[in-house]
Amino acid sequence: MKIITLPIVAREKVGSANSRRDRSAGRLPVNLYGMGRPTANFTVDTHSFGMSFERGNRMFELELGDEKQICLLKDIQYNSLGNQLLHADFWRIDDSKPVTINLALEFVGVPDAQSGAVVDFVARDVQINCIPRNIPEHLDVNIGSLAVGEHIEAKELELPKGATLVTVPETTIVSHHYKHAPAAEADEAAEDAEGESVEPEVLTERKPTDDA
Repeated sequence: MKIITLPIVAREKVGSANSRRDRSAGRLPVNLYGMGRPTANFTVDTHSFGMSFERGNRMFELELGDEKQICLLKDIQYNSLGNQLLHADFWRIDDSKPVTINLALEFVGVPDAQSGAVVDFVARDVQINCIPRNIPEHLDVNIGSLAVGEHIEAKELELPKGATLVTVPETTIVSHHYKHAPAAEADEAAEDAEGESVEPEVLTERKPTDDA
């Protein structure tokens, strides 16, 4: 995964009013946590961060003067309309030690089209444990040869070098199946039902009539 460098500026004042002032000036308030160190408050350029985030980047190098810190993007907050960044949280990491991260899946190829069949994308990411420098931007999942009735589980994915799967191995990632039972099977079931003889249920047994 590509590491994006973002220059940061220390926040001298925090609070809602100051956060609004920062955002109006094109600066996004961010917090930096982790590695047993105190939480630090900064701002980053909103446009630069937004462009990097939209390209799928989750790993950043925050730069404050001569000091640099590798970190993972942990959380983003938007306004109620979802069209404005409000805040971001970063987590300090040691780039020589494995970290747990949700890795996006990118589906490649198109299965053979069959009438009534659908491809169901059950999961869009998986969780892995991996050294940061070996984390790709996404995992490719080839579904071009996925036949109807088949599916792909998390344990079948090709992980980055040295990575281990945290997601439950049997988790279904994608499946190819009929939306409804195929017509041939439905007709066969109907024929079987028609061929069966059903005896009427006896509700009461008529007693013999006594002529005497």
